[in-house]
Amino acid sequence: MKNNDQAIWQINITPFVDVILVILIIVMVTAPMLTKGINVNLPKASSSKAKVNRKDIIISVDKNGVFYFNDTRSSIKGIRDRLAESNGNLRVLIKSDRSVPYGTIVNLIDMVKSLGMQKIGLLTTPKRSKIR
Repeated sequence: MKNNDQAIWQINITPFVDVILVILIIVMVTAPMLTKGINVNLPKASSSKAKVNRKDIIISVDKNGVFYFNDTRSSIKGIRDRLAESNGNLRVLIKSDRSVPYGTIVNLIDMVKSLGMQKIGLLTTPKRSKIR
């Protein structure tokens, strides 16, 4: 017998790399589709650094003045009832379109505070800083 007749015992990793690349492409294509939420044109602020957690309560107001409680359309009374049932230590974040009147947001904040919620924040879009 010659040495050429022996079996090669090496693992071919090419199919493994192909599968990993296909999975990576699938994740990259589907990831942007998973972002959900209410389409709101947020105001811009240079101090926009807050991170949104899953436990946070998000109250959104779109440009037509329609209210949403965690992406579910709701009335002010519905939001009040759901906040009254929730834990007072949770953070309430308000996500409002820039065209919504200031008074509407002030009334919303007042209502949230009257229910004992002390951690209230306003979501904004980060401003691009100009380097000089």
